[in-house]
Amino acid sequence: MFFSTLRRSLLGRTLAAVVTVSALLMILTAAALFWWAREDALAMQDAHLEDMTAALARADVAALVPRALTMDPKQFAERIESDQPLPMRHHRMMMRGMMNRMGMDPDRNAGERRTAIPAGESVLVRLITRQGQAVSTTLEKALPAGLSTLEIDGEPHRVCLVFLPNGRYTALAEPMAMREATVLEQAKTAVMPLLVLLPLLLFAISAVLWRALRPLKRAAADVKGRSATDLAPLSYAGVPLEIAPFVEAVNDLLARVQAARTREIRFTADAAHELRSPLTSLTIEAEHLKRLNLSEEARPIVENLESGLARSVHQVSQLLLFARAQAGESAAVLARDAKPWYLSELVGDVVEPILPAIAEKSIRFEVEGLDTDTPEAPVKGVSRAAIQAMVRNLVENAVHYTPARGAVTVRVERSARDLSIVVSDTGPGIPESERERVFDPFYRIAGSGLPGTGLGLAIVRTYAETVGARIELADARPGEVPPGLKASVRLALPAASDADETDKATEDA
Repeated sequence: MFFSTLRRSLLGRTLAAVVTVSALLMILTAAALFWWAREDALAMQDAHLEDMTAALARADVAALVPRALTMDPKQFAERIESDQPLPMRHHRMMMRGMMNRMGMDPDRNAGERRTAIPAGESVLVRLITRQGQAVSTTLEKALPAGLSTLEIDGEPHRVCLVFLPNGRYTALAEPMAMREATVLEQAKTAVMPLLVLLPLLLFAISAVLWRALRPLKRAAADVKGRSATDLAPLSYAGVPLEIAPFVEAVNDLLARVQAARTREIRFTADAAHELRSPLTSLTIEAEHLKRLNLSEEARPIVENLESGLARSVHQVSQLLLFARAQAGESAAVLARDAKPWYLSELVGDVVEPILPAIAEKSIRFEVEGLDTDTPEAPVKGVSRAAIQAMVRNLVENAVHYTPARGAVTVRVERSARDLSIVVSDTGPGIPESERERVFDPFYRIAGSGLPGTGLGLAIVRTYAETVGARIELADARPGEVPPGLKASVRLALPAASDADETDKATEDA
């Protein structure tokens, strides 16, 4: 699931590609840098070993070579590498005289210089790890002058051998394990900044990509938070040039959808308006016909005709109201109808037209939450027409579906920030499985046995989305038969400062 989402995410795919390429480049660079740093550290270790061996050689010949300790390194190296024998002390001069008297040539090997110690000989090697202590080891193979590898006490060592002109030598050894540990530490130190830089670089790239895609996310959040009737174009603010064509195409599509929707809604409204006049005329004619001296057979037919015309007029009125709600007329009303209004007056305007139906069915009708003993604070910044359309349809539905001698209650709850209007009845209610479908236009629950248009709750939801209200359906009497229906409309009221600004804008308009 995670990888499927990652493959479909532009940011995820870009980050995956950047991480993969950056990681490979960093690994290759780190490997090359590690190798170079290791080779450089080995060279430095060899140079250090050579310097220490030369220092020991200088001390070894200090008694034989005048000014050996004060010679500069170049002069000392030339002196050591020359074939000139070292100066002899007095006892060596005596040895020379003895050899002359014996007929031997004391200078026969003076010009010979050793360049290696042959295999099988024992050699004294000083160890760095033992403060220069010399140990003897027998050579399995010849040990040449300079740097080489020699096994001492079963452990490999790096050895530097310097021959002196008189045939003596100076050898200094360093364990390979200690040498490798030092080299490895130096190589790690060289690579470590690169390894630390990799996550920082990836974090910086991620932040840049996330910031670059923020305008697109804001546009998506803006579209997601809109109502179904809001088809305003998306903003180009902060949108990258590469994404601007996509936003432009979406805006063009929204414009075409808005135009098609406007034509469709206008056609519905015009058709409903055109049907309203002839239906009204037919209703008047039916009333005139009813007043005539009709036979017993004709009177029921006229009554059915009058009832059918009344339902048709009501349905056409609902169609016209629904078309206006879909067309966004309530949003325009919100701008010009936001001046203060009173809940008591709104409820009175809603109830008055349906009082005959309430009396005819002997319904017990109650209004709760309106305190008539204290002055009522007006509602500001909210369209009265939108709230009235929602409450009217909810009350009409409640009265229509409540059986004779039932009860309908309208409860108003209001605080500084919220307004809640709850309409409860003792009718058959709506099953939980149908509570989402009933908001669809023209949808009616099968088997209700009562006529209706199927538009009441669709109108309520359309106006609720326009003003930002929430509509909820529940059982009015859980566990009882019938359960009844409780329809709740909850709306967040604007702050006092926002409401005052809306009032001022309305007055200026």
